[in-house]
Amino acid sequence: MKGTIWDEIEVSVPANVAWELYGTLHLSRFIVQQLPTLLNKVDVIEGDGTTGTVLKITFPQGTPGIPYFKERFNIVDDEKRYKQSQVIEGGYVDLGYTFYGIRFEVNEKDENSCITKFTVSYEVEDVRLASHAFTMVEPLQTVIKSAKTYLTNKTHN
Repeated sequence: MKGTIWDEIEVSVPANVAWELYGTLHLSRFIVQQLPTLLNKVDVIEGDGTTGTVLKITFPQGTPGIPYFKERFNIVDDEKRYKQSQVIEGGYVDLGYTFYGIRFEVNEKDENSCITKFTVSYEVEDVRLASHAFTMVEPLQTVIKSAKTYLTNKTHN
């Protein structure tokens, strides 16, 4: 079974300002610093935040389910402002997903605002696991809402 889940939020900052957070390794650092209940640590295994970068994402101790996962950036397109990654080890792969990918994108609305969007795409053979995918979206919704507050405060203060 294949599925896609997405959410988006308008942010009152220029698209290039939002992309400075979403399009770089700053997003991982932001999550660890601002949302420590979501992520404990992010290690760069390979790369510099561009296409081909591999990260090891470690969850806080006591998080139910999975202790970590490794993610590879398959595409980082600064011109079109989108980043597409895939879990390659641990995490959702260990839970039985044959594919689990996340796409972050920043689309310009006008010169002073943009739409930030994430899309989760997954493939799973056990249909019962597909319902679990919806619970995995909540942390990403928390990230884009927190990023909106951070970017808005940073830009307007």
